[in-house]
Amino acid sequence: MKVLLLGLGRANTAVAKYLLRRGDEVYLFEERLSGLAQDAQDLLADHKVSLFREEPCELVVASPGFPEDKEIVRRLRAQNLPVIDEIEFTFAQLAAPKVIAVTGTNGKSTTAALISRILTAAGVANFLGGNIAPGRPFSQALFEPGYEYYVLEVSSFQLQRIQTFRSRVAVLTNIAVDHLNWHRDFSDYVAAKARIFDNQTEIDYAILNQEDANVRNLAAGIRAQVIYFGPAARGGAWLNDNFHFGEEALFPDRDLTLYGAHNRMNVMAAIACAKALKAPSAAIRQGVLDFRSLPHRLEDLGVIAGIRYINNSMCTNEEAAIRSFEAVPGNKVVIVGGRGKGDKCQRYLDLLVREARVCVILGENAAEIAEYFQGQGFERYVIARDMSDAVEKSRAQAGAGDIIILNPGFASFGLFKDFQDRGEAFKHAVIGN
Repeated sequence: MKVLLLGLGRANTAVAKYLLRRGDEVYLFEERLSGLAQDAQDLLADHKVSLFREEPCELVVASPGFPEDKEIVRRLRAQNLPVIDEIEFTFAQLAAPKVIAVTGTNGKSTTAALISRILTAAGVANFLGGNIAPGRPFSQALFEPGYEYYVLEVSSFQLQRIQTFRSRVAVLTNIAVDHLNWHRDFSDYVAAKARIFDNQTEIDYAILNQEDANVRNLAAGIRAQVIYFGPAARGGAWLNDNFHFGEEALFPDRDLTLYGAHNRMNVMAAIACAKALKAPSAAIRQGVLDFRSLPHRLEDLGVIAGIRYINNSMCTNEEAAIRSFEAVPGNKVVIVGGRGKGDKCQRYLDLLVREARVCVILGENAAEIAEYFQGQGFERYVIARDMSDAVEKSRAQAGAGDIIILNPGFASFGLFKDFQDRGEAFKHAVIGN
């Protein structure tokens, strides 16, 4: 088969290697060849993958981040060529594996990792991957022995291009404004998220956030069995002083080590999923209480010279920024800014005006944020030129007992390759190598 890959990031690099092992001809359309990882560059240098020259192909596999509105996608679709995502391709090759898929605006990675940890505690072999970063793309599972379950974080970008991809358990953590630079509007974004339920049947499960109206409104169109989670979701996973499922108390809230109300929602979502899979309560308790924050997600770097440092580089939208800021008690010096995604994040900036001790602005929209602060009469801010400068300026503004938190609220692009690169730069500036 002749296969065209749109983009050669980590997901499609694994697809390329699989196709080559199978004996297929592999072509690549990639606009930024200089930015490819070394293993992707090696495939081109060894002439195993050829650059696309309008050769006739039978299948097109798009990287998760390859935009649907690119001219080449429109041209390929006009030729009636199937353009699918890497998760769709992998699902088909694994012959309908048992997938647990987690999507939502925020909390996807933590919820997926919690579910995986619970399954591991229950002795269930599982693959954790998908859009989670750092982590493995779903396509990496093509090279590994079979698992009982595949726990995947999936994005709205990926879900737009599925055809047969089916989640035995589909988790929707929440829906808030995000990626308006990608989707036509908010309703288009919601519709993309809702596709996670499209191929489910009556024997599957949909795990829904009862507190989120955008999520609740989707329930009527779902064929799967619905289980809710939320503080008042008494029939599902809920919380008072203890985490519960139905009438069963599982463990005390005070035992949880994760920051914030949003992480309690993530835990409840994971509990609901685990109970749908009949995981033992002891494994749920062990999996959750042994869990620690993922890198770049309210990652506590410790106390240095009386100041606590927290890396929350993954916070790239307004809702995540607000929840994360509120999750950490204490006086906070906040590193904020980056590249906008179609939203000005005014509610987050207003929160900083009211409650931040000082803001250090870093990123492409620094001047725009500074102008907004000035319009609000907020003068407790400085602008940094790079991450080292941002940390240095933050230290100059912080006192003993204060917290310096990287809580951007915006995407990392411009100064950084991605949110991981930004988070690693913060950690390096704080604690060195």
